[in-house]
Parts: sequence; C-alpha cells; structure tokens
Amino acid sequence: MIMVEWFLWICIWLLVWTYAIYPVFIWLLSLIYPSIWKEKAFTGKVSMIVAAYNEEDVIREKIENSLKLNFGICQSEIIFISDGSTDATEMILNEYQQYSNNMKIIIQHLRGGKSQALNIGVEKAKGDILIFSDANVMINEDACKALLKPFYDKKVGAVCGKVLVKARGKQEVAGESLYMKYEGWVQRSEAKFVSMVGIDGALFALRREFFTPLNPGIILDDFTLSMNVPLAGSRIVYAKDALAMEEVMPSVKNEFKRKVRIVAGGYQYLAGFFNRNGSIGVLVWFEFISHKILKWAAPFAMIFIFFTNLLLINIAGYKLLFAAQVIFYLLALSGHIFIRLRKVYIVYVPYYFCVVNLAALVGCARYFNKGQKSLWVKVDR
Repeated sequence: MIMVEWFLWICIWLLVWTYAIYPVFIWLLSLIYPSIWKEKAFTGKVSMIVAAYNEEDVIREKIENSLKLNFGICQSEIIFISDGSTDATEMILNEYQQYSNNMKIIIQHLRGGKSQALNIGVEKAKGDILIFSDANVMINEDACKALLKPFYDKKVGAVCGKVLVKARGKQEVAGESLYMKYEGWVQRSEAKFVSMVGIDGALFALRREFFTPLNPGIILDDFTLSMNVPLAGSRIVYAKDALAMEEVMPSVKNEFKRKVRIVAGGYQYLAGFFNRNGSIGVLVWFEFISHKILKWAAPFAMIFIFFTNLLLINIAGYKLLFAAQVIFYLLALSGHIFIRLRKVYIVYVPYYFCVVNLAALVGCARYFNKGQKSLWVKVDR
C-alpha cells in the first residue's frame, strides 16, 4: 500500500504543479530573472499570410481590415490563399485580384489543408518576417507594427500577438475567456523569463529562416512552426500591444473540439520530436514539460488519483480526499446536465476543468488510433 500511496501523491503533485504552482513559479522567475528583449521599428520586408477555407462570412471584412493595417516603415505585402473553398470565398477574393499592388490572391481549387496553403503562401512571399493570421481575426491598425518591433533583437525568432475573444450570440459563463487570461499570464511570464513554448496561431510572426515546409499530415501547424525557434536556440516573445479580435460563438462544445485537436497534435509533435534538428535548452525543457506535456497527461493523473484513492479508502484521511473528489465530479456532472448551473462558478469551474481534460483524453486516443484529421474544420461562430 505504501507504493500506492506514493503513486497517488505523485499524481496529485503533478496536477497541482502544472495548474497552480508552475504558473506562480514562472511568474516569480520572470520578475526575479527577467530577460528583456530589445525593440525598434522594423525596417525590412514583411509578408502577412492568411489561409482561408469557406470563410464567406468574414473574408471581405478580413481583406478590408488587412488593407488598413499600419506595418510601419517596412516594405509589406498581404497574401490570401483559398484552400479549396466551396462557398463564396473564392468569388469574394477574386473581386480583389487587382485591388492593390501589395496584395496577392491565390486560389487553390483542390483542398489540400492549411499546411499546404501556408507552404504555398510562404513560397510566394518576399518577406524576411512572416505574419500568420486566421481569416476571422480582425487586427488593430497598429498591431503589426508592434508585432514586428521585437525582431530588432536578433535572439527573437517569433512573436505572439494578443488575440481577444468577442462573444457573439447567447453565451455561457466566460470560462473560456478566463482560461485565456490565465494562459496569457503564463505565456507572458515564460516570454519574459526565457521563451514561450508555442504561440497563439490566430496571430503570430516568424523569421523566415525558421519556417520549414509543413507536412500535409501536420495537425498543429502553428505549434510546429513556433517550436522551430527554441530548437534553433532563439526565443518566442509576447507583444501585448499587438492586439486583435476574434469573434466566436462561445460554447463548451467548441472548446472541446479545439482541445481534442490540440492534444492530438501535441502527441503527434512529441512522437517526432527527437527526430527534429536542433535541441532546446534546459530552461525551455522545464517550461515545455510543466506547461504542455503535464497538461496533456493530466487526465491520466486524474483517473489514477481516483482509483488509487479508492484502494486506500479504509485508511484514515483518504475518505475525505475521496469525498472531495466525488463532490468535485458531481458538481461537474450537474453542470453538464443543468446548463443554467454553469452560471455559478462553483459549478462551472469543475465542469470546465473536466470537459477540457476529457477532451485531452479523447485527443490522446485520436492520435494513437489516427482518428484526428489534419484538415482543419471550422467551429460555429
């Protein structure tokens, strides 16, 4: 039973570490040992690339938004690629074919996936810096200028923008936005300390030298591209003034799908990690394990905690721990059954936590049974 107890408390520690202690610890490290990057107006060439699939609802607004962007004193171009769209996306893009000398429209009639679309876009791009943005993300006028400034520091290989979520329609408690604030806090701390691990794919910039052609089977193109940076000994930083807005229809169902894809892609990345060129430093490894790998493994820790606790139920003290778990999962279940209860945070937090970790479990299964498609699928907006 001693081994069982050790196993139980190790699993508890791993959960508490990744969700509670690590965020505070990395924040403290960023305050005590900050590594501030240099910033100055970017003067080279930049290409912004937008891959779109069936984006008729937003593509015109995205084009108009992109044409108003202030890139500063650098040379800029904007590239739109339609990846086999079957709605009016191609027709709308074609209306802008001759609209601006700084804009290129590429139409791919056969759908090849986002990875192929990005490969084509980069092949046509002239920029030393590549900005990637999702079609439904509207960027503030001066955001790109802010996104480019950290590249004055030669140690900076990628820069992540700050994408805010604008709720649309009937919404649940803003659990997703709270989680995004929590994630943003951790990411800013990591960037200030040594480097972020991964980025927000909705808006980020990358030195061209770190772009490697993406395999069509890649699930997480943004994570794969961003991790090329620490593998090469450079850093990913956070530009808090590079603001953009993404309009979404917030729902746990959409968050579940997104998390499943992220975790499946994470396992895919890990499977080929040691075959990649380069190596990440000890500090980045520390961040990668604490922030990413342990979170992907969290549902297994939750399962082990529950059943090992059950084995120890007759030992003093473990009844209380088991009761606490039962109450936690009953609150989560009540949030699933009674939607109105999700407005109460004591219900919503357990519910959201369980949904996210169930999605991580499904994502793991999807990777190992090869059930996760690399082609991106839109969620409701």
